[in-house]
Amino acid sequence: MKGMYRMMAAGLAVILMLTVITVGPMAERTSAEDASSVQTAANADSSGDFERIATDFEDGTVQGWRGRGGNEVLTAVGEAAHTGSYGLQVTGRTQGWNGPKLDVTSFMQVGKTYGISAWVRLPAGANASAVSMLIERTTDGQPYYESVTSKSASADGWVKLSGQYTLENPVSNAGVYLESFDNPTLSFYVDDFLIERVPDPVPIEIQHDIPNLKDVFADEFLLGSALLVNEIEDPDGPDAQLLKKHFNSLTAGNELKWDATEPREGQFDFTRADKIVGFAEENGLSSRGHTLIWHSQTPNWVFYDGQGNLASKELLFARMKRHIDEVVGRYKGKIYAWDVVNEVIEPGDRQPNGLRNSLWYQIAGEEFIEKAFEYAHAADPDAELFINDYNTHIPDKRQFLYDLIKRLQAKGIPVHGIGHQTHIGIEYPAVQELDDMIEAFRDLGIEQQITELDMSVYTNDSQSYETFPLDLQIKQANRYRAIFDVFKKHADQITAVIFWGKDDWNTWLRTFPVARNNWPLLFDERLQAKYAYWALVDPIKVPVETKSAKAAEGSVKADGNPDMAWNWAKQVSVQKAGETAASYKTLWKAGLLHVWVDVPDTTVNGNDAVEIYIDGNNGKTAAYESDDKKYTFRRSGANPHQPARYQSVKTEAGYRIEASIPVDDAALGKTIGFDVRIVDRSGDAEAKTSWNDIHNGQDTDTSRFGVLTLVEGPRTAKAVKGTPVIDGNRDTVWNDAQELAADRWVIGTSGSTAKVRTLWDGGSLYVFAEVTDSLLTKRSPNVWEQDSVEIFLDQNHARTDVYDPDDGQFRINFDNEKSVSPDSSTAKLISAAKRTADGYVIEASIAWTGTPPKDGSLIGFDVQVNNDENDDGVRDSVAIWNDTSGLSWMNMTGIGVLELVPSH
Repeated sequence: MKGMYRMMAAGLAVILMLTVITVGPMAERTSAEDASSVQTAANADSSGDFERIATDFEDGTVQGWRGRGGNEVLTAVGEAAHTGSYGLQVTGRTQGWNGPKLDVTSFMQVGKTYGISAWVRLPAGANASAVSMLIERTTDGQPYYESVTSKSASADGWVKLSGQYTLENPVSNAGVYLESFDNPTLSFYVDDFLIERVPDPVPIEIQHDIPNLKDVFADEFLLGSALLVNEIEDPDGPDAQLLKKHFNSLTAGNELKWDATEPREGQFDFTRADKIVGFAEENGLSSRGHTLIWHSQTPNWVFYDGQGNLASKELLFARMKRHIDEVVGRYKGKIYAWDVVNEVIEPGDRQPNGLRNSLWYQIAGEEFIEKAFEYAHAADPDAELFINDYNTHIPDKRQFLYDLIKRLQAKGIPVHGIGHQTHIGIEYPAVQELDDMIEAFRDLGIEQQITELDMSVYTNDSQSYETFPLDLQIKQANRYRAIFDVFKKHADQITAVIFWGKDDWNTWLRTFPVARNNWPLLFDERLQAKYAYWALVDPIKVPVETKSAKAAEGSVKADGNPDMAWNWAKQVSVQKAGETAASYKTLWKAGLLHVWVDVPDTTVNGNDAVEIYIDGNNGKTAAYESDDKKYTFRRSGANPHQPARYQSVKTEAGYRIEASIPVDDAALGKTIGFDVRIVDRSGDAEAKTSWNDIHNGQDTDTSRFGVLTLVEGPRTAKAVKGTPVIDGNRDTVWNDAQELAADRWVIGTSGSTAKVRTLWDGGSLYVFAEVTDSLLTKRSPNVWEQDSVEIFLDQNHARTDVYDPDDGQFRINFDNEKSVSPDSSTAKLISAAKRTADGYVIEASIAWTGTPPKDGSLIGFDVQVNNDENDDGVRDSVAIWNDTSGLSWMNMTGIGVLELVPSH
């Protein structure tokens, strides 16, 4: 990706590398008189040393601030005072980029870092809205707009905007300004502004005595980094040293895009790109080219003719060929791989072939992709040509991309590889989804590369940390290790893994999707190796992460047979080098913990064993206490009469252990320290693989055990066989159906609930929901915030962390408007909606996937009610039948259970 920003909504990853974001026309430079008044304020505040500028408006003037657009009205008034008697009132805005600006050209120095802060509040009655602080600078005649910080402001109180900014390039002018980009007419108050120099930091030195990453993975794939040209301005500086030490493939983040290389038709500029490619050549590093054809960061002139009309296909292709000939031809033999087309798949645009409805597509259809590859191949026949995209872990998008490549291959189009951007988060997507992503393209016979890897430490846009929490450092490290285990597993497919940046200072995620600290890469802001680095190089140096799992309430016999209760226990994987060494499930009841462990091991040794560790009070101590126990369950079944009862059973893949272990005071909500270790013996050799304590110190130390929480089992119900008519009316067939209540709260503690009935037959599952809702609204443009019913279905009852092909989320609002995830399941849903005196009714049928279930089958099922109580476009409450985690939209681990039974 690329420009460097992308979007992640409702669980979809988002992506781009724009460290420079253009948000609006550049205002005229502040006049000399205004600059003079700023200097006067600075002198008065800092005794003439110009180490800081403070404006508090206490003299009743605007103290040098000017409107960027010229239409703003800036006034020093009492209502705007954060402290003292006056503050700055900003009114008259008509565009998002409008706002107050202070010229700081004569104050800021290249290479220096500045702390910048201001207090902001909205006038009484205004709705909360984001207000941003940015730097506007002009370098070499080019305007740049760089974010400092952004926060939500309201009329309820003052909020402090604060951040740091380093001026890295010479400027002809520079200014600090505030805006509300998404609310063009918003008025706001500003007070107590301060900008001051931060003391020069201790010089940065990289760690020369640690292993080179590129050498660690030399036998698997190239290890690369994206960069911007400013990182190598000093070819012997620490940034350049880090790139040379650890990476053997470099990707220009912005410098090879169309807007950088040909900003005006026929006028090419390779100044910045040449520096990056030259740096790679001089240091024996490979170069990737990013990107030739993209819907973003392509100048508008490309798509229009001289009369301002949309260009013809012939004109578009002529421009494309000239551009590719010039760019690819210039670096022929120097750039080993090109992202020829970028982000051309967008299922949300609802084109029949899944292609993004970009101007490229509108003018030339799918043919623009074919031509791009043909032109690139002709310009450099030896270069590897890639199609690059994001969110390729999502099955629907992945299938569209797979089908596109198949069509291109059938036409003989020279597509040599697929690039998976892989901008991910600390929780999403699951590692298994990345494994599936790579495996899905295996049969195409082309290269695969991870082209833009980074890992945000956040799970939503509202989170923000001033410092990087230790638990997240460890979590990130272990997640990187698990992901690289997958990459190494597919080393026969993957030829390069490229990080989107080398360190946590040089990352687009500091400004996107909101301005905040982020730490997505292997090296920190001072270029020092993080735990994430050591997780790939020497995992023993990473502190053990405390994993957590849940044991649902349920009774079983420890006899090796699959009692029904095991069907609602979540399966947890014990991993070793990216492979499943074992999987376990847990249940609890009346002083007992039940454990079910499957070990895939076809080499039989009677001393193979499963070891279970229990810390009854979860004390996390460095030495055993009286409540700490170890239980050894051997493959041979030896010693069956220890305090814990168990049974060993031979399976096709290996063996299974089912055990019932005494646990004092087992009760709902109790947490215990817990670990599982697999012992695999072969002759005199012994290998141990642990779920949590990868240091394998469990025999004497409980501090690195995981945590097991005893929770309520899922709600269960029966769906009677029967076939209704889907019309919103309650047919008599519904009278035999069991009534369920969606009355547990995910959001809020009161609001709309529903009475729900289910039926089934050989074709579908049927749902009838009677919703109590006094005010029906769909004011929000977000479908999940509209008054609606959501049905979650896990047909094979696998209770997985990610959606399987049989899983689905089906949402119907009170006007019978539907939204389905994944989108490919839309055709499965038939529904009707009908308003009632106290709410509305939703009746729906959802067709089975593949082979339909039979009498006695268990399926995963849940239903929730979304409610906007106040008609303000905000979801105020969510009531659900079973899973109160709020995560059913992305995994099926917490949903309820339906048993499909015959008709009465």
